[in-house]
Amino acid sequence: MMIPATACSVYIGFCTKRTKAPENILFLFAIVAFVMSIQWVSFLSNFVVDLLALLGLMLSLPKPLLGLTLLAWGNCLGDLNANVAMTKKGFGEMALTGCMAGPVFNVFCGLGASCVLMLIGDPKTPIPFTLFEEDGSLNTHAVLPFGLICA
Repeated sequence: MMIPATACSVYIGFCTKRTKAPENILFLFAIVAFVMSIQWVSFLSNFVVDLLALLGLMLSLPKPLLGLTLLAWGNCLGDLNANVAMTKKGFGEMALTGCMAGPVFNVFCGLGASCVLMLIGDPKTPIPFTLFEEDGSLNTHAVLPFGLICA
């Protein structure tokens, strides 16, 4: 990657004016920047999930608890920022609607998509997440999510 990067930087150095970007390579840079941003988001997401799994391992917390609390809170931070920005701009009713409609939409789409996929899926495939194991014993990792869903 060093050789193509050096060739591109030399080309940019000779063909770029202070007031105008190089037109014939600008589209390539936009594509490369988009792919690189996707890679960074993927890397950082995996890093956060791995850190969360390590925290659960160190504190002996079950993975469902971590997934239902910390990851869910982190998933809502973007909505929080958008709602606070709307409120600061004077659109309090819009922010309040976003607080209610966003999670409702996510639940409806999530449940709807999973139900549709389960209905059109192979009926012979067992449901992988059950409250009881095959031998009839209680699945201890499923008790907490089941209780939170029922509450």
